[in-house]
Amino acid sequence: MKLVLTAFVLSALAPAQTFETASVKLMDPGPPYGGYRHQITPGGITMHKVSLGYCIRIAWGLKYAYDLAGPGWLDPPTDILVDITAKTSAPATPDEILLMLRNLLIDRFGLKAHTEARELRTYSLAQIRRDAALHPTAGGEPKMNPGSKPYSQAFKNMSMAQLARYLGPPVTSRPVIDKTGLDGAFDFELDLGPYILDPATGKQILDVRGGIDSEGAHMQALRDQLGLALKSDRASFPVLVIDHIEKTPTGN
Repeated sequence: MKLVLTAFVLSALAPAQTFETASVKLMDPGPPYGGYRHQITPGGITMHKVSLGYCIRIAWGLKYAYDLAGPGWLDPPTDILVDITAKTSAPATPDEILLMLRNLLIDRFGLKAHTEARELRTYSLAQIRRDAALHPTAGGEPKMNPGSKPYSQAFKNMSMAQLARYLGPPVTSRPVIDKTGLDGAFDFELDLGPYILDPATGKQILDVRGGIDSEGAHMQALRDQLGLALKSDRASFPVLVIDHIEKTPTGN
């Protein structure tokens, strides 16, 4: 079943959830490059040189690239970047600010969207052998800290479900689902150094694009050091699908 997120639906839910004033301006995509950023306060929201994909993900609480489907120009590289300065008439909560941002995108960019379940490529985190490197713990606050070696990560009180979430984008290219069958929490260390450093020179091993193969390094480290594997799979996820959006905002 599709949930259509139109201006009518949102206004019916909360007709008063709009900013008192709002400025939305297209920005020059060239230098100076300031980096994506936004700030939410009880008095409103400011967003600097952000893509519309960034705006939509913030407004709807989307965390990953696969959560959103729409035109390619929504995300970098793109010439469509905006500055937004919007103020409320009275102090508001972060959730109220985000609902106002949804309404602003609908009003200024003619945004129409719906959510639907889509089958996506995933990885399943599986146990391929019992390994003493996974130390069961009594539980507690999960923590990640630098490990004992360069390019290593120490995990404390980490469940397999939490490890699976960590291994999702941007660490790897796909969502990861825990299918290890291992309950409880564990302490362990994951050392990527042997898979990203040339043992002869100590320099990073780069792929054809000139970057580190983080996904490949994690897959090898999991298998060799923890007895775990990332196996190709498919699963259904809710995705926000953009049906219509304009490149140019209406007037302020």
